[in-house]
Amino acid sequence: RHAPGPAALALPAVGGGLGAVAWVAAKVGALSYGGGFVIIPLMRQDAVHTYGWMTDAQFLNAVALGQITPGPVVQTVAVVGYAAAGLGGGLLAALVAFAPSFVMVIAGGPRLRRLRDDDKAQAFLTGAGAAAIGAIAGSTVPLAWSLHEPWQFVLLGLAAVWLLLLRRGVVSALVAAGVVGALIPLF
Repeated sequence: RHAPGPAALALPAVGGGLGAVAWVAAKVGALSYGGGFVIIPLMRQDAVHTYGWMTDAQFLNAVALGQITPGPVVQTVAVVGYAAAGLGGGLLAALVAFAPSFVMVIAGGPRLRRLRDDDKAQAFLTGAGAAAIGAIAGSTVPLAWSLHEPWQFVLLGLAAVWLLLLRRGVVSALVAAGVVGALIPLF
């Protein structure tokens, strides 16, 4: 018997439904080491463009919600799963996305010291770090274009100054922007 090829492994994703939710969540869980922002472009492509489970604006809201809660990657993929298939989809997505990191901690924990001292592993991580920065930058612009109101672009600029120039925290920027967003309709 032969092991299934990559195409066979993607078969659950064909046609959408819970198989597609599990496939998207598995990719998120397997590829999001080092921070959730790295996986945003892939998750956005699947949730918005491949399966059409949500709009760009809804995806941006899911990312924002994930950033103000513990476990931002699992929270974001759970919102995507919920949009795709309700409560069951959200729970399935969270479980499947969490599983790879759980397995890696259990299996890799005893080998951590050896990996820290391995020059090849460190070289891989150095290269992956550069790619992660590119992925984060590549996800920023498409998400920004999902904004529609002029005041949202002003908030984006203020948040950029707050985070990049003043080097303040992400949570405070999200909370402040959320408060402003809640107050804008009142005026």
